Amino acid sequence: MANPPPADAGPAARGRAEPAPPSATPPDPPAARRHHHDHHDDRAADVDPGQRGRLIIRGKVAQRLAVRAALDTPGVQVHAAGLDKITGREYPKVRVFVSANRVRAHLDIAVAWSQSLPEVARDVQRNVADALTTYAGLQVHGVDVVIAHVVADDAPRSVE
Repeated sequence: MANPPPADAGPAARGRAEPAPPSATPPDPPAARRHHHDHHDDRAADVDPGQRGRLIIRGKVAQRLAVRAALDTPGVQVHAAGLDKITGREYPKVRVFVSANRVRAHLDIAVAWSQSLPEVARDVQRNVADALTTYAGLQVHGVDVVIAHVVADDAPRSVE
């Protein structure tokens, strides 16, 4: 165990900091501090992104991106039937599997009647892959699409 400092020792030796003597130069004005900060940001932009820190994309974020991308695809519809309306379960249903910076997505979707099912499925695959790559920076290892429902067009039809 260390011996306590002698009583005649200064405040720094006793574990207390002395107040700094008044400075002859005035503090930097806010604009000068801001300029210095901007310079720091410029240097940070030149550094490899991998050396600035980590980006973690949670599965829930990737899932929401995939849902939005699917719903933005022409022909894909929100659909809930029966008890699903009460429980809040609706299509599209999305599961994502994220590992490091790789992702695989599985979507169950509902498609409007009269749409080309293979075309809608391909468009969903492309839109979801693009969204996960562009917005989350993930490497997409697959987008599986299951067309679970075909939704009848609700528009009234005239009989001729």
